[in-house]
Amino acid sequence: MADVFISYKKSDADRVRPLVENLRAVGLDVWWDEGIQPSTSWRAEIAKQLAAAKCVVAVWTNDSVDHEQGSWVMEEATHGQARKILAPVRLDLVSPPLGFGETQYADLAAWSGEASDPRFQHFLGIVQAIVRSEPIPMAPRPTHFEAPGIKLQGVTMENVNIHVGTRGRDEDDDAGDKDIEARGAAPAARERSSVSLSMLVTRAIGVIFPLVAIIIFIFAMGGMACDQGNAPGMFCRALDAIRK
Repeated sequence: MADVFISYKKSDADRVRPLVENLRAVGLDVWWDEGIQPSTSWRAEIAKQLAAAKCVVAVWTNDSVDHEQGSWVMEEATHGQARKILAPVRLDLVSPPLGFGETQYADLAAWSGEASDPRFQHFLGIVQAIVRSEPIPMAPRPTHFEAPGIKLQGVTMENVNIHVGTRGRDEDDDAGDKDIEARGAAPAARERSSVSLSMLVTRAIGVIFPLVAIIIFIFAMGGMACDQGNAPGMFCRALDAIRK
């Protein structure tokens, strides 16, 4: 029986084939449904190979994570998960289907198909560890810059210098910088002036309103006190003079 059972969507066969070939190249016995003989009952053969495999590789793609199109892949992945021999791998930028989110997958969404790719080597290490019943290796840290799903072949980030706030190398660059500064100076000044004026108005309102409130309170309470004879005569005479 095979070491590795590959569960995938038939529409992804051309993309899965390099995965199969690279696993076989290191000596792993890999089974996928392209090996079913014409006279064999494919359901029975799949069930037999799935039950005997030491590792089940579920290939997550746009088609296989669809609950209608990828039902067979999910069912086969469920068998591998139940036996704790599941090694998921994604070839598209998709999330695992419901129920498989806690099983860490290998990310080959930007894989070029080369066996030397560190991402494939990590995936290979996981498969070999499951086949041999050994501890799963930790994922290596990225050694180069590459956005998910984008293949950057032959591109490195070595000897890259980034200059911030430096002048241009020739007079044209200097002239361009000065022109930009001249155009940007006036709007910046207007913005600062607008901000300062609004701040002054806000602060003035914050001072005037409390003073007005205090004066009104004094007049109201002082008038009541004078009417009742509870305020000093001098204060009442001053208040009467202000009212007149």
